Formats: sequence, structure tokens, C-alpha cells
Amino acid sequence: MSKLPGKMTRKQHWVPRFYLRHFADSSGQLHAYSRQKGSFFRTNCENLCSMRDLYEVEHADATGDATDRFYAQNLIEVKLSELESRIAPLYDRFLERQKEDQCEDEGYSDGKAAVCELAANIIVRHPISMRVDKKWSRETAEELLRNVHLTPYELGLLDWSDWRGDSQAVVELAAAATMLFSNDDIVPVNRIRKAFFEKSFSILRAPVGSGFVTTSMSMFIIGPEDDSYDFHLAYMPLSSEYAAVFSDDPLFPPFARLGFSGVEFMNRLLLLNCEHWDVAISRGSGPLEHAVRD
Repeated sequence: MSKLPGKMTRKQHWVPRFYLRHFADSSGQLHAYSRQKGSFFRTNCENLCSMRDLYEVEHADATGDATDRFYAQNLIEVKLSELESRIAPLYDRFLERQKEDQCEDEGYSDGKAAVCELAANIIVRHPISMRVDKKWSRETAEELLRNVHLTPYELGLLDWSDWRGDSQAVVELAAAATMLFSNDDIVPVNRIRKAFFEKSFSILRAPVGSGFVTTSMSMFIIGPEDDSYDFHLAYMPLSSEYAAVFSDDPLFPPFARLGFSGVEFMNRLLLLNCEHWDVAISRGSGPLEHAVRD
């Protein structure tokens, strides 16, 4: 179990590539801006919003760069790929329906649900979130397993999975899997998704010749000031042509066409209010340069 069939994916994305492709030009290229370097560049979806071995769990005795230092290697990455394969067709179909002015047809609810699930997933799998979760699991691993009685059968399963008696690796993997894939209503990813879905939902459309900018954190959220997840407003670009606003009270009708100044305003708001972005991304150079320089 320590090794899944097939080649291991070392470059692991926290923003799904199917989402990034909605901001690529006809040649599959993205216009990007590095916040750290202060420079503009062009690249493809494969090279952005990824980190080497982001979701992997290292054995406590691991050394070197060999892939066998990971416990249940590639497991989280494979499960995330399966999740994205389920969300992507619903998400793509939802955006196609907007082009046909089918704003609230029979597939609307499924499309909104896919958008909300993507938003929650991006938040929880961001490197900052993953780092916090890993720190917590490492601190609690020994204490947790001291209080858990494992049967001989369970110990046999762990031995089969190549755990090496490494309680830290087991707890870290279990914590990551729970945070990302659990169906329990109290898990943060599900609470975040529910908070998004229960808000008023407006779709914004950019005019031809303009375009929405996204970032490596893809959204900004105003509120909450506690741990309830009940935010006041959230904004998320969906593609270069469409963006979504989630709010307590509708600021826009269900579907609104923005002018050039409106799109530029939303792009600036994203860069100003989204704290954890390191790269800004757009289909064309103009919207991105305006957002960064303004």
C-alpha cells in the first residue's frame, strides 16, 4: 500500500488545472505576475499553483530524495484527481450554460454546487492550510495513539501498509484525508462548502476585450470574525469571462454584465483583499497589467 500503481506525481497542484485552463489563451498559455519577483511572464497551467510533494507524508526516518520515503505515496494526489474529475464536467457545463444565457435552468443548482465545492477544496488544500494541518497532526500523533488500543488485526493492516511503526505518518495521513475527503458535516471543507452554497449567488460577465484576473488563492472573503464560517461576502473569478459573488444580501442580480471599469474594479479588489496569493493570472496581458499597476 505504500506505493500506488503508476508513476508518482511529484508536482502537485493546489489549484486544479481544469480551473486554470479557463484563464489560458488559445495556445494554452497563461499571462502571470509574480508578486515576489515583481515581474510578468507567460507559462502553462502545469507550471503554476503547484508544489513538489505537497500532499505527501514522510516517514519519520526518511532520508534523501527517494520516493519510498513517503507513506502511502501519491494516495492523496490520486484521490484529489478523482475529485476533480467529478467536479470539472459540472463546472465546465455550468460556464457553457452562461454563454447560452441559461442562467437558472435545471442544471443551475448542480453548477453552483460544483463552484462551491471547488472553492472550499482550494481553501483547504492550499499550502498554508496543509502546513497548519501537518503541524497539528505531528504534535498530536503520539498522544493520540497512546490512547488508542489497536487490535492485532488492525496492527496487521498497518504492517501491511508499510507504516514502519511510524505513528506520526499514520496520523498525518489520516488527518489530511479527513480534511480533504470526509463527508462529516463538522469537517471544515464541508462547513466552508455549505457556507458558500447558502449565500446569494450572482454571476458577473466581462465584456469582450476585457477579462477577469485570478490568483493562486482564487478568491477573497470578507468575514467571519469567528470560527462559524458564516462570511459576509466572497468573490471568486470562475474564468476569464465569468466571476461569482456570494453574499448575505444580493449586491447584483443573478446575472450581471459588467463594463470595462467594473471588471477592472473587481480585479483590483481581488489583488488587494486576497492575502495569500503569490501569482496573479489572466488570459491576456492587459487586464493583468492594469490590475497590478493600479
